[in-house]
Amino acid sequence: MNMELFTMINNLANKNTILDKIMIFFSKDVPYIFMAVAAIVFIIGIMKKNSNSRKAVFSAFVITVINLTLSFIIGNIYYVDRPFVHNKVNLLVPHVTDASFPSDHATGTMSIALGLAKYNKILSTILTILSLIVGFSRVYVGNHYPMDVVGAYIIVFAVNYIYNLKLRCKIDNLYELAEKKITERLGKLHGKIFQPKSAN
Repeated sequence: MNMELFTMINNLANKNTILDKIMIFFSKDVPYIFMAVAAIVFIIGIMKKNSNSRKAVFSAFVITVINLTLSFIIGNIYYVDRPFVHNKVNLLVPHVTDASFPSDHATGTMSIALGLAKYNKILSTILTILSLIVGFSRVYVGNHYPMDVVGAYIIVFAVNYIYNLKLRCKIDNLYELAEKKITERLGKLHGKIFQPKSAN
């Protein structure tokens, strides 16, 4: 079934130049947009002195690191070749022949999307939809099997659930403590960058 679904999706490639370019863009470039969005949210958190947005970005970073680490470990334990290694596929984006399962692109983008839910649910929903398109594009361009993408999303959702249940409060407290120590060491900048203004 995995191969049949892959063939069905991958066979859409090389039929429409515009669609091919869109899928290549989502496959190669959109993950960088996710990182840029997270950075912008953090910067806004500094400028508006909003600690919640900064903590949300930090949590998204931690979740992403955890998930990508799990992805690396799983990829080495349960090694699956890329679709193009043993099959003739429509390969729109060249790729090294490393582990196919699970998809790092799907893992990374969905981790950021879910990680920013505490900051803004609308933004998180938009990023989640974009991540789903990224996952689809990875199959479309011939880099992954559908189950590589589905498996990645299952891992991310499971880790995100456990993280919010068991780790988020602890990580938030550690972040606040680290931020406080950093601002104290900065001396003159203490209270001007991270701390909210006191009410008049």
